[in-house]
Amino acid sequence: MTKYREIPWPRIAAEGAVIVVSILMAFAIDTWWQDRTKAEEAHALLVSLRVDFQASQSHIEVWLAGNKRILRASTDFLDQLRNTRIDEELLVPIDWLVATIGAPTYSPTDSTLRTAISSGKIELIEDVELRTLLAKWSQQLDDTQEDEILIREIVVNQLVPAISTQIRLGLAFDFDTIVSWFAEQADLDVDQEFRIRATTILEGALAERTFYENFVVGGLEEIETTQAEILRLLDKEIAKN
Repeated sequence: MTKYREIPWPRIAAEGAVIVVSILMAFAIDTWWQDRTKAEEAHALLVSLRVDFQASQSHIEVWLAGNKRILRASTDFLDQLRNTRIDEELLVPIDWLVATIGAPTYSPTDSTLRTAISSGKIELIEDVELRTLLAKWSQQLDDTQEDEILIREIVVNQLVPAISTQIRLGLAFDFDTIVSWFAEQADLDVDQEFRIRATTILEGALAERTFYENFVVGGLEEIETTQAEILRLLDKEIAKN
């Protein structure tokens, strides 16, 4: 009879089990490492977003207050124009002129969000409500910036030409004057007034500018509210980690 070695099934089974377990452990470790890396990247993204939105929230408080000041002054100017007969003169304070030609645009600190979207890392944010708010905020920002651009076109193409034919706008166009007045860091000499003749062109342009300024103020208020909610959710997500 041919001699044969007895197959050591117990040992083979044990070695096979060790191999299988080793492979499964390797997969588990790899998955754990990937999850940990993903969690660390998500945490870093959330922290960076919070820094940006905190800066934007402080920024928009000044911007909203400045635009409200522009709206008040522009409305006062428009009301006075409407109560003045065409071709008659009215006295216009310097702050009305600064408000009329002021056309600021809100520029938030959003580099982290833009980078996250372009790189696809926005998917690291698992909270659906937070991602929805970030998308809403971006749309609100785009809508408000459209109105700001419209106002700038009205100022450059209509208001400045209509006013500069009657008075010199050098003082009202002074950069430091505009910035300090907008940020309410300095008051202008309210006794300094200019005589401006009421015209249909001036009244129409100012009415259009005031109309869109209302939308800008409303848009900035919505942005401020959304930013505050985003910061709340960011704090909540960061605390989880």
